[in-house]
Formats: sequence, C-alpha cells, structure tokens
Amino acid sequence: MISRFQSYLDVIDVKLKEMFENQAPFIKCKIGCAYCCREGDYPVSELEYVNMMLYYNSLQDNLKGAINEKINSLIEQKREKYYECPFLIKGVCSIYPARPLICRTFGLISYTESGRKKIPFCVNLGLNYSEVFDEKTSKIVKCAQDGTEPNAYNIDRLFLRRKEIEETFRIYFGEDKALIDWLKEEG
Repeated sequence: MISRFQSYLDVIDVKLKEMFENQAPFIKCKIGCAYCCREGDYPVSELEYVNMMLYYNSLQDNLKGAINEKINSLIEQKREKYYECPFLIKGVCSIYPARPLICRTFGLISYTESGRKKIPFCVNLGLNYSEVFDEKTSKIVKCAQDGTEPNAYNIDRLFLRRKEIEETFRIYFGEDKALIDWLKEEG
C-alpha cells in the first residue's frame, strides 16, 4: 500500500508545484524559514504516519538520535498542542520526502470544509500573502504588482483524503491523530 500511497503523493506534488508556482509572487517559503514547523499539532493519518516512520528508519543513526531526543522531550513535557515538530532538525525537515499532507499544502490559501478561505498564519509574520493582506479586515485586498491574483485552493487535508481518493489509489488513510499521539503510542 505504501507504493500506491507514494503514487498518490507524486500526483499531489505535481499539482501543488503548479499551485505554488502560480502563487509565487505571494509565497515567501524557503529552506530554514520553518515557522510552520515550530508551533502546531500536526494532524496526520495512520497511513501518513507509517510512511513517515518508514522514511525515518532509513535515516542515519545520528539524525535519528536527534529526532528521538526531541520526541522524548515532547513526551516528558506532556505537550498536547502547539509544539515544534520533532522532525525539524537545524531548521530543516529531516523527513521532507515523506512529510504529511498538512505540511505539503501549508503556505497556500485554502478552503475550509465550510467553504471559507483560510489564509496561512505566516501572513501575520510578514510572510506569505502579507503584501496583499489587510490586517484590519483580515482579508486579501489586492493583486500582486505583476497582476497575479491571490487564489484559494481546495487543498484541505480532509478533502485530499476523501473516499474517492482512497478508492482511486487503492489506499486507506486510517485513523487521524495529532503527530504527538502517534509518537506516544510508539514510545
């Protein structure tokens, strides 16, 4: 099933690349920024977690040791919400090729299940979409200088994990939990 899941991720990555390229005037994401990895609860499905851990198992021992230290620290601190991702090492995702959907899609404006536009929180840090964002109204108010319109995409993780996807790719996402909860079970 992991190879079929990887095929699904390959399709998603192609589409996300197009979306990020289309929104390039608004995107400030770069290696080392990692604000999105510094404070979250990182919801992932069972299938995503298995994929992450298979990749983790292929890492060098010293990198696994650094990750394990962060995991143990999180568990000892009894962190439930809003913690730094334990796979973030020296400002870089150590499992980038196996990162979950929530990480792959972060940075773009997305639609919530109710159809509202969700602007990434980094807009408040002067990053993605900040040049076209009005803080008073909390809305996007203009286009980029080159005329590019800020677009919202249907990339909500639940939409990307819907039954139709499971049937098409013959995969099963399984249970959904915060990353820390998966790690506690394994610990």
